[in-house]
Amino acid sequence: MKRRKNTLLKGLIIVIILTIISLFTYQIKNNIKGESVQTSTNENLDLVKNNNEEGPFNGTEVTDEDMGVIVLGYHSIGNEFKKDPLVVSKDLFRQHLQAIKDAGYTTITLQQLYDYLYNGAKIPKKSVVITLDDGYKDNYTNAFPILKELKMNATMFIIANYLDGGVYMLPSQVKEMSDYGIEIESHTFNHKELSTLSYDDQLKQLKDSKTKLENLTGKSINFVAYPSGSYNEDTLKAVKEAGYDMAFTVKKGQAHKGDNKYKLNRVLVDYTYKQRHIKRNLK
Repeated sequence: MKRRKNTLLKGLIIVIILTIISLFTYQIKNNIKGESVQTSTNENLDLVKNNNEEGPFNGTEVTDEDMGVIVLGYHSIGNEFKKDPLVVSKDLFRQHLQAIKDAGYTTITLQQLYDYLYNGAKIPKKSVVITLDDGYKDNYTNAFPILKELKMNATMFIIANYLDGGVYMLPSQVKEMSDYGIEIESHTFNHKELSTLSYDDQLKQLKDSKTKLENLTGKSINFVAYPSGSYNEDTLKAVKEAGYDMAFTVKKGQAHKGDNKYKLNRVLVDYTYKQRHIKRNLK
């Protein structure tokens, strides 16, 4: 009887030990499986996150390497052909923009250009900037509809004190374009050649323009184009003191990393430019 009880006790102990071992093994397997599932889930979430982070250029091949970017400079976009360096006809302007689009170029904003040149940001390998100086009324009536139609970015350098609704735009038209997404930036207050002015007068031209345009658009004004490309050493100091991040001349050339941010090049476009000239400058 005693031997039988000992045998039963030993059998019970063996069953308990085997049960404990089985439960322990099961728990280890579940933990490993759980870690595997969690890792897989995290990887999938990362893939989804990466796939959804296309950025502002929708999968276009981008780079942060220095490649030189052309900044095209227009003025008036007229209703008809005129032999005037400041006037490009509406039809020719459309042809230029279509040539840019057909060549596979992306029109970037000046803010994107600034971030690329000085903050290490990436932009499309085929990038170009379109600017229009002065704030002529035909920039609103002729250029703006074409830019919207072709879904292209542009920057308009506005003479802040010339918004009269005659030759130049109305404040409401500037605000409408700004709200749409066209960059509105400074072309000084009265379009005086800065290099002919004292330091204080230069600073006033730059500050007053910035203030008026910021009050009009409700956005920060960060960039300026020098009237007639005129500047001197005082200008460079005044632009910085006035709070601008970049400034543009009319010297022909590309904008490169390492360039003085207050002496950037542009390519001014006139009525003699054909599509082939635009394509040549892009290259």
